[in-house]
Amino acid sequence: MRKFCVALGLTTAVWGVPPAQWDGLINNAPADAAAADRLSLQLNRAYEAEVQRLGGPKWWTDSVSRHCQENSRAAGAQAEPAPLSETGRAFIAAYAAEQKRLADIQDRYPSEIRWAEAETVGWELPDRSFQLTFDDGPKPGVSQPILASLRQFKAPATFFVLGKRLAEAGPKRPDYSGFEVASHSYDHANLLDLDEQKLVSEFRDTEKQARASGLKLKPIFRAPYGSRAARELAVMQKIGLRSVLWNVDSQDWQAQMQARPGRIASRTLALMLLHRRGIVLMHDVQPQTPAELSRLLPLLQRMGLRVVR
Repeated sequence: MRKFCVALGLTTAVWGVPPAQWDGLINNAPADAAAADRLSLQLNRAYEAEVQRLGGPKWWTDSVSRHCQENSRAAGAQAEPAPLSETGRAFIAAYAAEQKRLADIQDRYPSEIRWAEAETVGWELPDRSFQLTFDDGPKPGVSQPILASLRQFKAPATFFVLGKRLAEAGPKRPDYSGFEVASHSYDHANLLDLDEQKLVSEFRDTEKQARASGLKLKPIFRAPYGSRAARELAVMQKIGLRSVLWNVDSQDWQAQMQARPGRIASRTLALMLLHRRGIVLMHDVQPQTPAELSRLLPLLQRMGLRVVR
């Protein structure tokens, strides 16, 4: 019961208001890398200013300032960039409030917004470079079209699978050849609720199921809900697994994001331009995700954005 309450508590505490949205950006995306840099600069200047206005834990505001200043330099900082559009300002205001909420509750509900040195988040990647990741699958009718889009655009990706869904798929599991597959636990348990034996078994059982399914898992893992702390990281390190988080959250599971075609892709693109590097989180169990991915992938190359391993 506590596992459910922790997950529900995090969802309610953070997502009591709609996630940041920028409807239409995907249909009016920058035409080239120079235009993408101009928008990136506007976004970073606006985000840094909004976070400083809001305030919050110093570790968070300092981190935001550092990244925004690095990103502004990479975008070719100008003394006075053109002002961000009203829609863009509304997006930044909503996103800053969303992230501040995560920062404010970090001590009670650990999430991706703060990480340990031993974890991978996405800030380590070169400028304009992104990794695509998909959680919670496989799911029939969703995982396959995502894989088809990735192959069409020659985009690498990592799939963080659930052991129980691999077991349910049986011999009809998707063909992951050419892609990386890693563990997201066996049944999406909140790791904070598990004793050490159960925590280890969540990932050992997934590894065992993967072998039975003909898959070799990469020695990394993603904690469900991003919920982990020092104890969980230490246990996972003992069994040879490194934590991988994300810094570009598509929020493709949210009903508000699914309500309008293009909304998920627009948010994802806006965050890619804001952060300029990182790990993108999507889910290959949400029926809207294949179409949103197919909207996003064709636009990246013209903006100078790369999908990397």
